[in-house]
Amino acid sequence: MSERNGGQWTQSRYESFIKNALRAAHKKWGPACRAKTNARVRRGWYMCAGCNQEIPSTIPAVYQSGKKKGKSYRKENALKDHIDPIVDPKTGFVDWNTYIERSYSEIENYQILCSACHEKKTAEERAIRTEVKRKARE
Repeated sequence: MSERNGGQWTQSRYESFIKNALRAAHKKWGPACRAKTNARVRRGWYMCAGCNQEIPSTIPAVYQSGKKKGKSYRKENALKDHIDPIVDPKTGFVDWNTYIERSYSEIENYQILCSACHEKKTAEERAIRTEVKRKARE
């Protein structure tokens, strides 16, 4: 396994750095931003593609740990979601080219979900991924 960053990072740390940089850049990706604009029903409100309800852009939340534990803040509620996941839960990570291609997809692959619908979809994908890994170990 190769070392990165002058021997200070493992390959895993390097890959995490790359994924985080790609996620940060994705916040400005035009098709994803247009999908959110298209889901807007009025100022601060969006249509959730999961539950088909109007949802506020942000909702109240409370920090659960760390120095700010117990303090309230506004949590994003209208989330940009890839209809086809970036990493297919059935096949897992393929290669960087596939990861980038699926990350920066066109508007047809985006939907806006409320936090609850996004958490549900993510849990379903995680369950598929876990089952695939379990079967691979057998």
